[in-house]
Amino acid sequence: MERKGQPVAVNKLVEKFFREIGQEQRFRELKVFEVWEQLMGEEIRENARPVSVNQGRLLVVVRNSIWLTELGFARQKIKGKLNRALGKGTIKDITFRIGPIPEKTEAKIQPGKISGKADPELAEKIERMLGALDDRRLKELLKNWLSALAER
Repeated sequence: MERKGQPVAVNKLVEKFFREIGQEQRFRELKVFEVWEQLMGEEIRENARPVSVNQGRLLVVVRNSIWLTELGFARQKIKGKLNRALGKGTIKDITFRIGPIPEKTEAKIQPGKISGKADPELAEKIERMLGALDDRRLKELLKNWLSALAER
């Protein structure tokens, strides 16, 4: 990514990265955690939280059987609302399970080092994208994080 005098938002950088590696669907899926907080009312946010998403299947933990039933009836409405915000077909199904509600909704991604098995083409794309960054520590953190995201 060439420097043109204007800062680039990290979310735009990450979105471009996912598009370049052919994982735009995965990027949209990961945005569900942010979108949930914006779209769901306070009562739902306090009693239900998404905990994972994989291949369009969203898992939401709910506080108790009442919420399990209530949100089960609203499944299609919730799915439609999420897909309008994320892009058509991003969320294909929603499963609700009773369990402890996490303190904060976050994507469950563990950053890690670029593995020896990493695709050299992927490593090259990441390096090219981050080439304009002067901060070595930030560049290394972003490189590791993007690699971890891409390997999922």
